[in-house]
Amino acid sequence: METRLVAFLIFFTGSVNSNTITCTPPDSNMSSDENRECEEDKYTNFSYPLTWTTIEHSEDFRIEIKICDNGTLLIACRCRWTSSYKPTCKRLVNDSVCYADNSQMDLSLLVRRTYNEIRWLLFKHNSTPVVMKHTALQVTYPARVTGLSVNDQDVNGTHIVDENQEVSVSCSFVNGNPPVNIRMVDERGNILCSTKYKEGPLVLSLGVFHCHNVWPVIGCEAQGSELNKSVAILIRCAPQLSYITNQVSDLRRILDGGLTFAMKSHKSDVRKCLMAQVQPETMTKEVNCEVSGHAPKFTLTLSFVDKSWIGEGTWTVQVMSEMGPSSITFQLFNSKDVPSKTVTMTA
Repeated sequence: METRLVAFLIFFTGSVNSNTITCTPPDSNMSSDENRECEEDKYTNFSYPLTWTTIEHSEDFRIEIKICDNGTLLIACRCRWTSSYKPTCKRLVNDSVCYADNSQMDLSLLVRRTYNEIRWLLFKHNSTPVVMKHTALQVTYPARVTGLSVNDQDVNGTHIVDENQEVSVSCSFVNGNPPVNIRMVDERGNILCSTKYKEGPLVLSLGVFHCHNVWPVIGCEAQGSELNKSVAILIRCAPQLSYITNQVSDLRRILDGGLTFAMKSHKSDVRKCLMAQVQPETMTKEVNCEVSGHAPKFTLTLSFVDKSWIGEGTWTVQVMSEMGPSSITFQLFNSKDVPSKTVTMTA
């Protein structure tokens, strides 16, 4: 009698280690089977309808819902029916809720990406457990870009390299399920390279850079990723000046509002600005200059306190920086109704 009582208690309480059983393939005599696609970190509802056949002739029985979590079989929920046929349920895995009556058993589960199947097992005293239902899970989750580096240095927004330096960009990621294309793109969205590998890195070699090259913006992106990353490659060079419009400079407008140029540079520091007239006579003045914007696209604005020395002719603006001087040559006219001009830039 005592031996039978111990066996009975073990049957209804379960072994201490029953939550860490290694997953094995389900029995071939399972009565039901299904495939479910579920989103990661979202609650999904599962159910199993009960019939009188399930519980008849059983004064005491239990149904356990087990989850295969990365190779380990965990008991998520256990419901027990006694002679009163009023089930009592207990959850054994966090983020799960279960309920049962004499017509149906329900499970609401926060799905993790490591879950791959759910089993519903019927236990009766002195009987072999029966797999009532087996659900294969296909857990979907988005890809995630985790990092971006240039020449093995982590970057965030911009990265400065020396001229004549070889440049390589590396993107770290974890692909999603189903996998998507992880790709590196340029500033216009053109695909430079891509992969569907499960994990990174994805590496792009950009070769050797020179000051006159296009300074690229390289992005790493994946469909569904919460955070894509990009980096602007800046080259340590003297500032490069260019005229903002294609029209000739109107002298009256310059005297009223100042003179503005586009400036391409890896930093905003400018030590001083000089303005020199080269025709019809030579003269040089230091002028106030202000830099605005963000690397590598800045705006250089020259303002004049004394305007008496500025007139029509050919002029050169020279910008002094830690990397040396840069200059641009242009013409000033006293009328807007003149042909377009050619601007010369030297560095």
